[in-house]
Amino acid sequence: MKKTLLFGVMAAVVMVWGCKKTATNNLATNQVTSVNQIKVPDGFLWESSHNVAFNVQITDTRFGTTKHKISIYDGDPYNGGNLIAEGSAATDNAYVNTVYLSKQLTQVYVVKTSPDNSKIINTVNVSGPSASIVFGATDPSVAHRGSRMEGSRTTSDCSSGCTTTITTSTSNVNVNTGNVICITGSNITVSFSSVNGGMVRVCGTNVTLQNFNLSGTTTLLVTTAGSASVSGLNFNSTTATIQNDGTLTGSFAVSGIFINNGTYTSTSDLNINSGGTFTNNGTLTVNGNFNNSATSASSTNNASMTVTGTFQQNGGCTAFVNNCSLAVNGNYNQSAPVKNYNLIKVLGTTTLNSSAQLSLYNTAMLKANNVILNSPIVGSGSTSMVKITGYTTVNSGGSFSGALQINSTNTISSSYLASGAAFGNSLYIPVTSCNGEGNGTAVVADADGDGVPDSLDAYPNDATKAYNSYYPSNNGGATVAFEDQWPSKGDYDLNDVVMGYKYQVVTSAANNVVQVIGNYTLCATGGSRNSGFAVQFPVSSANVNGVTGGTLQSGQTNATVTLFTNTRNEMAQWNTVPGVTQSPVKTYTVSFNVSSGPAIGTFGLSSYNPFTWNITGYEIHLPGHLPTNLADQSVFGSQDDNTNVAAGRYYVTKTGLPYAIDVPVNPYSYPVEDTDITRAYLHFSDWATSGATSFLDWYSNTASGYRITNNIYTH
Repeated sequence: MKKTLLFGVMAAVVMVWGCKKTATNNLATNQVTSVNQIKVPDGFLWESSHNVAFNVQITDTRFGTTKHKISIYDGDPYNGGNLIAEGSAATDNAYVNTVYLSKQLTQVYVVKTSPDNSKIINTVNVSGPSASIVFGATDPSVAHRGSRMEGSRTTSDCSSGCTTTITTSTSNVNVNTGNVICITGSNITVSFSSVNGGMVRVCGTNVTLQNFNLSGTTTLLVTTAGSASVSGLNFNSTTATIQNDGTLTGSFAVSGIFINNGTYTSTSDLNINSGGTFTNNGTLTVNGNFNNSATSASSTNNASMTVTGTFQQNGGCTAFVNNCSLAVNGNYNQSAPVKNYNLIKVLGTTTLNSSAQLSLYNTAMLKANNVILNSPIVGSGSTSMVKITGYTTVNSGGSFSGALQINSTNTISSSYLASGAAFGNSLYIPVTSCNGEGNGTAVVADADGDGVPDSLDAYPNDATKAYNSYYPSNNGGATVAFEDQWPSKGDYDLNDVVMGYKYQVVTSAANNVVQVIGNYTLCATGGSRNSGFAVQFPVSSANVNGVTGGTLQSGQTNATVTLFTNTRNEMAQWNTVPGVTQSPVKTYTVSFNVSSGPAIGTFGLSSYNPFTWNITGYEIHLPGHLPTNLADQSVFGSQDDNTNVAAGRYYVTKTGLPYAIDVPVNPYSYPVEDTDITRAYLHFSDWATSGATSFLDWYSNTASGYRITNNIYTH
């Protein structure tokens, strides 16, 4: 708007500052110089976020109808992701919610936490209007298993970097240093005569590799889409690599680096020689014996490994690490250390020879038939389980020690127990994708009797409350910024009222809203008119009580809470003119209780309906948001306003411009006084013209070419 109440000294400051102002970025070639020049698609609502309807179902029947907790994060919860929402789901009741998510966010992490505190994490695409997830008892993937090493791997294809491409059966192939041989044909045989470094990539299917001798730094890569079988493969170089990201079949001894990220089936014994490195991140089956003799490098199973014959951990080896599932159908012979973080299951006889400690960590499990101990089994961290279904022989040097619970069908003398190890079968170990056995039954405590286990309940002693949800997240904030001259257009600096905000919504075990807490930050009051600020919420006024920090408006169908009625009483300075003394930002906390509240799926998580006014009834809302009962609808469609109730069109001008914008970030750097927003944010017009499909980060990207910093107010 055109400001008319500037003090003389303020005007002088503006004039001096205006003369000195220089742009730190040049305008983009497609940048307009006024918001009035922007042509937007019909119906465009100037939204940087969009609603996503979540429906999360549970098919996990282990706990009957006991509630599981569903949590939604904007990133990996193990790596700094922020909590957005949480609530209950059970086999008889899905978790339903509608969340207003930034359009920059393309996926979220949805976590199911069961009554036993076991978790399954799914990543979910949120580019569309809805997201449906079904959680069972176990995680069908191994994406977060063990050491999570597999999460950082990359693979290649045959679309680039190839020096030679093979599409048909070929003999006498030579591979030298610097060569990249790409095999794209399917159902073919490729034979090699000389391999001295370089790389062979298999992208085709059903490819047979013959006479392949890996020497030097040669790499064989079976890509995600590829499948190969090997015949006569020699893997004798410690610097050579086989990486399978697809499907690989055949037998070879490993002297170099072998990484299985896909499905590998060994047609006979799999031998890891002294210089070999073994890592399984996928599904590996050994149709024979597994012999580990690696003396300097690691041998690690991060996923599913099955040995049909004998598992042999030879003396002098580095420790074999099992992070997921190791199944041995034959005997298990251990002559060097093994570290088990999940499940080892042996159908034959398990023998620990001298100096061959088996370590179990944090609810790991050994399920064995017959056991012969010449070295100890030791538990560390939280208690682990040893379950023995046959006989047990404990010789000199053998024992059960530490955080272990031992369940055996035959009698074991207590003299073989040390440092806290004990007999029993009460330990609960959940069934997971890595541990298909599990043990015991979870003890679920629920002090307030609301059906949510105490461990999952944010309010374990209050039966009316269970969960906290947030908008935009527990650590984030959003900002709404207004023009104040509705129904006239104003000057489009969009800084007449700038309010940061964040919501906490407390829900019950049944996912009904019971309390709302709003935290607000008044950043700027760049309008000469004295404006009020309020928010309307999607709940009946009759169901709201205990309002603090604001005033519940009378005469409103839906609960409408006023924070203040005169911006100038809240902030002495405008905080929009550089060089003028600033007023400190002012904070507000509003809270109210909701009786017989709506489901969170109806209430949602969003900005709700914030608005300002400077003349009674002249409400100014975000585009597309409804007026309240107290709005003066006789003004609709007058001057520049194009509101039309019958057409369902609200609070845009006749050219489709907004009277307010909402961005999912706080603090938001708004334009300085009398500066059209297009002169501050150089891709605002591109974003608007595209209908919010391009330059989604116009408000947050600080790279060159995105903003003119001298036109943006700095606190």
